[in-house]
Amino acid sequence: MESKVLTLEEANSKTGVSKLQAYMKLMGPAWLAIALNIGGATVANAGAVASKTGFTYLWAILPQVFTIWIVCMLFVRVALKTGMGPISIARNHLGEWAAWITGISIFVVNTVFHAIQYALIGNILNTLTGVSPKIGTIIGFIFVVAVVLNPAKGEKSVKIIQKALQWMVWILLASFVLVLVVVPIDWAGAARGFIPSFKGTPDELVLLSGLMGAALAINVPALAAYGAKQSKWGPERKSLSIFELTYTNIMMILVQLAVIIATASVLFPQGIIITGAGTMAATFEPFAGKASVILLSLGLFGSVLSTMVSQCLVSGYIITDLFKWEADLTSKKFKISEMIVTLFGLSAPLIGWNAFSIAIYGSGFNLTFFPIVTALFLIIANKKAVMEDMKISRKFNIAMIVAIILALMATANFWVNLIAK
Repeated sequence: MESKVLTLEEANSKTGVSKLQAYMKLMGPAWLAIALNIGGATVANAGAVASKTGFTYLWAILPQVFTIWIVCMLFVRVALKTGMGPISIARNHLGEWAAWITGISIFVVNTVFHAIQYALIGNILNTLTGVSPKIGTIIGFIFVVAVVLNPAKGEKSVKIIQKALQWMVWILLASFVLVLVVVPIDWAGAARGFIPSFKGTPDELVLLSGLMGAALAINVPALAAYGAKQSKWGPERKSLSIFELTYTNIMMILVQLAVIIATASVLFPQGIIITGAGTMAATFEPFAGKASVILLSLGLFGSVLSTMVSQCLVSGYIITDLFKWEADLTSKKFKISEMIVTLFGLSAPLIGWNAFSIAIYGSGFNLTFFPIVTALFLIIANKKAVMEDMKISRKFNIAMIVAIILALMATANFWVNLIAK
């Protein structure tokens, strides 16, 4: 006997904890976005910051996650109302110029970080299995192709990808939480880390912006919006979308907290500086044993693969939408568009480009493009003719202005201190 499928109406009829549990079963598109954001670059940047500055910038996680959370809600809200993806939204309600600015911004950010993921996966598999980094990149490529180009059709294909990404995110979180249990933690230092501080050398302040920029990627809200469109979500799912975006971004807070607290407690006092995702896992061995290296490597492996899959999806959506093709992940043009970004990403480490060494510059790209595209969608979200009853409120506008200011401050901090280094 087949189990009964939970409907949105049934979930909305519940209250309290029962409603939250029902909403958790209905979650979907947000997993695409969070798998993109809780990736190897975000984790590695968090570890790099903590290994060099300790708990100094732990506080930055909160404004960082607030900003990406509220911008994701903005994009998804407009997608729910219009039934379109971000490129089409920009084209129809601002003009062709806005569509190309949005598309190019998202594609550049997505492609740069996709190449970085390939460098990270090679580094991680080298630590985990001993294979050469180049072989590791090929293994990653095979996995991405298998997941992205799976033969399932329609909604089944979407659900396969969402479920795979969901498990990868959970594995990453579990791996770092378990490490917190086995290594000595400076909880007093962690508490002090929540007191905002902008002190530091130009190099350290660039790292701070790198921590912010790794998560403030404009491809994240874009993928959240495309995921809602692909799942045929409409205005009736506004509350569910708010719930799932909040739920998944709380997970991002927890992952980064675990990474920074563990790294700042164990590696920073020893003067050990992290230079790669795989090497980050290996540096914990003297303090937590070989098992911790395997555990962290598996968690990082999952996070990088989940990000790579999501980045391929972004490439497919952006290219097909930009050229006015059907933005459907089951179409042939969509799958070809996905392969463009992954072939570029694969080529970078195979020709010897150490993408991880410039990951901080990838964060700079994120920070630069993020407020530009966000401002365009804020304009659209305030158009009564477009949004009707879903036009954003004054409180939402204030939250968005705060988010844009935070992104601009991080952008200015990055470029000013990069020049001063």
